[in-house]
Parts: sequence; structure tokens; C-alpha cells
Amino acid sequence: MGRTKLRLLTFVFALAIAALAASPRAAAPSAVTAWVHGRWFDGTTFKPVDVYTSGARITLKRPARIDRTIDLAGGYVTGAFGEAHNHNIPSDDTDRSIRTYLEQGIFYVMIQANQPGAPAELAGRINTPSSVDVAFANGAFTAPGGHPTRLVKRNIAGGGMQETDLHDGFILAAASTADVDRIWRDSVRTQHPDFIKMILAYSEDRVAGIPSPADSDRYGLDPALALYIVNKAHADGLRVSAHVESGYDFDVAVNAGADVVAHFPGFWPADERIKAKGFGIYEISDEIAAEAGRRHVTVVTTIGESLRLFETPQGAALREPLLKVYRQNLERLRRHGVRLAIGSDQFRSTSVPEALDIRKAGLLSSAELLRALSIDTAATIFPKRAPFGFAEGAPADFLVFAEDPLADFATIRRIARRVKAGETLR
Repeated sequence: MGRTKLRLLTFVFALAIAALAASPRAAAPSAVTAWVHGRWFDGTTFKPVDVYTSGARITLKRPARIDRTIDLAGGYVTGAFGEAHNHNIPSDDTDRSIRTYLEQGIFYVMIQANQPGAPAELAGRINTPSSVDVAFANGAFTAPGGHPTRLVKRNIAGGGMQETDLHDGFILAAASTADVDRIWRDSVRTQHPDFIKMILAYSEDRVAGIPSPADSDRYGLDPALALYIVNKAHADGLRVSAHVESGYDFDVAVNAGADVVAHFPGFWPADERIKAKGFGIYEISDEIAAEAGRRHVTVVTTIGESLRLFETPQGAALREPLLKVYRQNLERLRRHGVRLAIGSDQFRSTSVPEALDIRKAGLLSSAELLRALSIDTAATIFPKRAPFGFAEGAPADFLVFAEDPLADFATIRRIARRVKAGETLR
């Protein structure tokens, strides 16, 4: 072989070695785990079946290779729980809040208004395989001076918030489409929320020309702005969650195209309004329930605090009339296939006590609540990750119980194993 040819071959070989060294290494295959002898919740009942996880996803098809096998010993398995309405991340002790959520099997949290700097400040502490996954609204659209202005002012006085939170911070105060456009340009598009929150509160008074109460912030946006906000959000690929209080607010939210109704009408009964108009102000009509079903709206519960109030002397008179309204509304929503998500809106609590209170009141069955808590709430918070629970391709985030939660719903407080992204949480 001539020297020139030998040099050429040596040069080509060297180039090949260099190219191999420079190329990225093939990713190591994800560990495949077989979870055997478990009973898995399919949204209605528990089915005995073996399930497999490859990395952070579930597969129901037996893989060719299995790296490890974990015996669930007949345990009852549900998808991880979610909290569809809270404001406690961040909190005065965020690590404690996260720990509480994980202990209760809540891996997904929807924060329905927060200081806009929170997502960046919490980077690395949330949205990881060993922590909770959180969707943030950032600021909430409301009327100038409207709910939750008093709460923000109290927090400013206590040092927990700043004056800027009253304007384009925790609160996005809008009285016109021009206000909405300015806020959208200066705040929404620069702060990158995961979804949009808007406040509607007794919109029927606005329509009737009744002035906002001078001594209260129990009012929200001009309902004429709801459609404008929803259209801007949807144009930017953002969903909208609407705070509602009355049945009329529910109508406005659904007809405007809100994706999520963040409260059950009547969740926060107003004595003076009930005296003036009766409990019917909290009723959802069959027609609007049907429309909510057609539009695939999700309704978040947030009635646990009122259910507990009914057990006290000061709330006893509200118990029967409001329970009647809740039952009627739930029946109409159920009839039209409206999805329910479990949320507490309780800074010191979570969706688990909320679900237990709803079950205690007999408003929903154990199966309905378990589906809402473990499948539908997760899909409400992170719709792009669906399906959830016992489904091909679902996140490998699940809980194992030694006892059947359908036989004793209080079992949801006794978790034997927590698995997130395919790994047991310690």
C-alpha cells in the first residue's frame, strides 16, 4: 500500500473516531418496572391488573424487557390527587405546604391567583419528580376595588404583599377594554401565566345598575368584559378560570367561554343577598348546565368551608336550603356530563378534606369523588398531560392504599405508597 493511500486511510479513520467522540451518546433506556398484584381504579371501580412504567409514563402493554418487579400485594391504586383551587404556594412556609400536599397524595396544584414573581422564585422547588407540579394564574382580573382588594390590603398591612400587588400584581384591575389591553401588553404577556383568572361576583347587580357596595369588595368585573378577556386569552392559547358566586355569574362565565368555573355557586353565602333575593340566586339552570356540558366546562367545588359552617350554631339555618341548592345543581351538572374538579380555596387546607366533607354530606358518591380527585382534577390543572389515572400513556404518578377507598372513603387519608414519575417517594 502506498504511503499516500496509507495516510489517507489513517486520516479518514481519525475523522471517524473524532466524529464518534463528538456525537452525543445515545440516551440510556428508561428503567421498566412491573407493578404486579394491584387493583387499579378506572374511574368507576378497581380492576386487578398488572401495570408497567417506563420512565415517567404508564403502559398497559407488557414490555419485552422488565428491569424490576414491585409487588403491590393486592393494594388499591389510584392516580395521584390534585388541588384545583388554592393560593398557598408560595406561603409563609412553602416547604411545609409542599410537604403537606405530598403527604396527602396531592401532586398537582392549581394556584388561582398569586404574586407574579412566585413561579421564578420557586424554580427548582416545584415541578420536579420529587415535588408538586403547579400551574399559576399570576394576577386576577377584577374591577377596581373589587374582590379580593380587601384581602390584598390586609396582606400589605401585614407585610406579606406590596402596594404594587393592587395594580398589575396580585390584582389586575380593569374597568374597560382599554384597561384589559394595557394589562395584557404590560403584565400578561411579560409574566407568562399558565392560565387566566377573572373575578365575577353578583354580576346581576351590575346589569341591573345597582351600585357596588361602598363597605364591601364583594363585586367583580363588569360582566361585559368577560367575553373580551376570554377571547384574548384563547387567542394567546391560554385557558380562563372564572371566580363566580351567583347562578347569574355562572351563566356569564359559561356563555363567555370560560374553561373552568373556579367555584360552586353559593360556596360563600351572603346573608344580606339571601335575605333580599332568596337562595334561588345560587341555582344553576338546566339550560346553562346543558351549555356547560356542550362546552366541556369544568366546575371546581370549593364548598367544604360552607359544609363545615352548616355544623355550627351560626350556620345551622343555612344548612337545609343551601344543601338543597347544592344537590339540585350537582344533579343538573351530572345529567349534562359536566366535569367536576375538587378544590378547597382554603389556605390552611387542601382538596382532601374538601372531598371528605362532600362525601360526609352525601352530595357525591365515593366513586364520583375518587374520580374527580384522582383523574378529573389532574386533567383540569394540566390538560396537555392527559390522560391521567389508569390509562395508556398516563403519567406514572399514583397512590397505593391497603384498603378499598370505595368501601370506606376515609381510606384516602391512609396512603401506603406514593409513586411520582415512576419512583416511590420517600
